[in-house]
Amino acid sequence: MTNPPKASPRSHITARIVAGPGPIARFKARRYGLDTLLRRPPALELYYEAGDPHSHLAAQLLPRLLPRLKVPVQVRVVGTPEPVLYPEADKQRAFALEDARRIAPAWGLQFAAEPVLPAAAASLLAARRLLACTDTATFLEREAELAPALFAGRAIESGAQALDATEARAALAANVQRRAALGHYLPGMWQFDGDWFWGIDRLDALAGALRRRDALDGDAPLLDFDPAAARLPTVPIDTPVVEFFYSFRSPYSYLAAEQVAQADWPAPLSIRPVLPMAMRGMKIPRRKGLYIARDVKREADRLGLPFGRIADPLGAGAERCLSLFPLAPDTAAQLAFLLSASRGVWSEGIDVATDAGLRFVWERAGLDWPPAAAKLARGMDLDYAEQNRQALFTAGAWGVPSFRYGDFMTWGRDRIWMLEEVFRRRLNGES
Repeated sequence: MTNPPKASPRSHITARIVAGPGPIARFKARRYGLDTLLRRPPALELYYEAGDPHSHLAAQLLPRLLPRLKVPVQVRVVGTPEPVLYPEADKQRAFALEDARRIAPAWGLQFAAEPVLPAAAASLLAARRLLACTDTATFLEREAELAPALFAGRAIESGAQALDATEARAALAANVQRRAALGHYLPGMWQFDGDWFWGIDRLDALAGALRRRDALDGDAPLLDFDPAAARLPTVPIDTPVVEFFYSFRSPYSYLAAEQVAQADWPAPLSIRPVLPMAMRGMKIPRRKGLYIARDVKREADRLGLPFGRIADPLGAGAERCLSLFPLAPDTAAQLAFLLSASRGVWSEGIDVATDAGLRFVWERAGLDWPPAAAKLARGMDLDYAEQNRQALFTAGAWGVPSFRYGDFMTWGRDRIWMLEEVFRRRLNGES
């Protein structure tokens, strides 16, 4: 095997950037220093969108969280994300609805068993009513009434308890502007002291951040989690394979590949790489990319995986990895290449757009370089990656990592537990 190439110079910079939000982020979160001058503690903020399933789940946490908090809470109602920040919106909203339906019972939360996508007009009216709330208690009382109605497709009454439409648009815009200034773009997000935590999936990280500031009483988890309570389909025992949709430019795919490599699943694996989203015409603004990198860093640290010295494979790097992937003779070799390339790209600063970088990660996976060099000389071969993308879209997903097992499909590394629960039920003969 060749010697490892030197890490790219930029990777030393990215390692510092992704380590977490710095003093500037905290300065902005504390109202550009005003809270510090007035000796106010940093507030915990929830960015809530009416009609967003994960916002509704997050709101249900607040009644349990409030008695334990030592800092103020502010709920900021926002509208739908900009299209550039929320690609394939129809697929994402449909998935969010099904995802919330599945996971809510596992967290001891309420969500409709047969939800519907709320109409835009109904969600906007609900937002106006929520914006009219003057305190958190009133917001929670009204949210508990409005959200179930939205997800059941029932009409929302305006009455006198709704903010004027013009005032509501201004309030929504102000909250969106603050969220953007603090570095985020989605609803269902918690912000505390310049850091961001997604919905109920990052509750441990949120609790840790609160405890570090002595802002949370007690050591008990914010919510109890029981995967056996999740609403999941029964998958026939003769389902042949687990399909793993992967991108060489997705840091979440890297974490997923590491977890898949350690898994002992009762079904063989089929790895289906796809072209990165940014190479499929989808733009990834800076604040989105920065949040993702920092979130992955935090998760990687929790899992004991290296992350941060990044050599972005966008473009030639991803194309070259995709072109070589079919040369790996079997699934074990394919997974070994995925792991080697991903570790190189996301934690070692290895540029796989160069022959030296790609050769190193290829040979480290136990594969011969001469056939790979010959294939690269013939040009890029991405047809199979496009077929994988079409299969991903047909299944109702849009991004990676995603997993399909028969009729069961889920998106995100945070849902590997769900796939494993499907396996457990199948092996135990549970319906």
